[in-house]
Amino acid sequence: MTDNPPRRRRRRKVLELLLGPTGSVIIHVVVILVLVKLVVYKTSGHQAKIEVIIMDPETADLEELKKELEELKEIQIVDAMTPPDISIDTDALEEEVEDFDTPDPSVDFAALDVIDDIQSALVMRGLYKGRSEGGRRDALNKHARKWGQFTEAGVIRALQWLKENQKEDGSWGDSDQAAMTGLGLLTFLAHGETPTSEKFGLTVENAIRWLTENQKEDGNWNSTGSNHVYGQGIATYAVAEAYGLTQIPTLRTAMENGIQVVVSGQQPGGGWDYHYGQSPRRDTSVSGWQIQALKAAYIADPGLPGVKQALRKAVVDLKQAQGSSGRFDYAVSRGDGSIGMTGVGVLCLQLLGEANSDACRRGAKYLAEHKFDLNWDEGGGHSLYGWYYITQAKFHDGKDWKNWNNKFAKVFTEAQNSDGSWTAPGGEAAKGKVYGTTLAALTLQVYYRLLPTYQEKAVEAEEIEEKDDEDLIEVI
Repeated sequence: MTDNPPRRRRRRKVLELLLGPTGSVIIHVVVILVLVKLVVYKTSGHQAKIEVIIMDPETADLEELKKELEELKEIQIVDAMTPPDISIDTDALEEEVEDFDTPDPSVDFAALDVIDDIQSALVMRGLYKGRSEGGRRDALNKHARKWGQFTEAGVIRALQWLKENQKEDGSWGDSDQAAMTGLGLLTFLAHGETPTSEKFGLTVENAIRWLTENQKEDGNWNSTGSNHVYGQGIATYAVAEAYGLTQIPTLRTAMENGIQVVVSGQQPGGGWDYHYGQSPRRDTSVSGWQIQALKAAYIADPGLPGVKQALRKAVVDLKQAQGSSGRFDYAVSRGDGSIGMTGVGVLCLQLLGEANSDACRRGAKYLAEHKFDLNWDEGGGHSLYGWYYITQAKFHDGKDWKNWNNKFAKVFTEAQNSDGSWTAPGGEAAKGKVYGTTLAALTLQVYYRLLPTYQEKAVEAEEIEEKDDEDLIEVI
């Protein structure tokens, strides 16, 4: 084989190019391309992993949020009071209703010597348990039925009127202030209002303050007016009930002193008369307020001296004041009774644990058979004072309650003035709006003021001595 010089020269030139600058450039370009490819591949894979990590927790959060929203849909809002199904403009009621059980931190109890643990909510048991917010709602639904929303709206407007018309010193009325202030306080207490109430707490506190500051050392009240015995009975009733609901120490002192006046003023036969007189005359109307005061005091403290004995003697007096027809006499003479006095007699016997006695049943029968003309403008031949007692007597008896409720609830709610007050019918109008408003409101609060006695276990007077104190609180 022959050597080919031209071919050898070409090989030499190629090697020189590869090993020279040109070759170096080509090699570097190839290396760079390879590195770029590797870097792009790895970065793309890393980004894919990051995307997966981010999407997983976002999906979990959305699922949790969806679950929470589904749970929220199941929540139902329940009204504090469900009124009966009846067409009525209840705007006024909705504007006035508030949570009355929330304590008001602005109330200063120091001057009243209030104990550290206010027991208002705890002592609303037994005959008073209907006065809590839930108790009022249940009682209205059960006993007022379709009239409940009307009557409660009227009561709340009345409480607002009384609040606005209370004097700066805490009293009500231009005369007979002890009686009017006692009636005013009783109206708030009947609704479960105490010094701890958010809306009416200060009103109640001021009324309590006036009553405790205007009682004499001997237990009598100043400003009781010409009918001192009525003012004394009503004021004592108010402070006794207030003490039973609040346990304020100064109220206990006022109750004890006031009750001793009532007990000392009772006649040997068991009745009471004007000026706590001890003559042969006795008075059913006067006795009614003394008995209510004694009952409230007994509920507050069954151990008060002389109270149990006074209640026992009152039963004897009332039965002797009843005629053969079942009607109760006003004073001592037979034949001077009235439908109003029969309401007093029946209610008091019921409060004394005599609901099942023959006397109480005959009185209730007399009330049921009487044809009432409930006409507010004309007074219907009766008085607001009488209706106050008759309504309670019928409520506690239960037998004629439905018919009476349909009559009196309509008349009372329609007779209320636009400002929330009532003007008593007939000649009672002269007693003023405080008198009319308190008696009307107390009558409309019958549904929850005290439990109806037909739901309690009634006892005869002679059985009282054998009952425990807790039982006595329920029935006497």
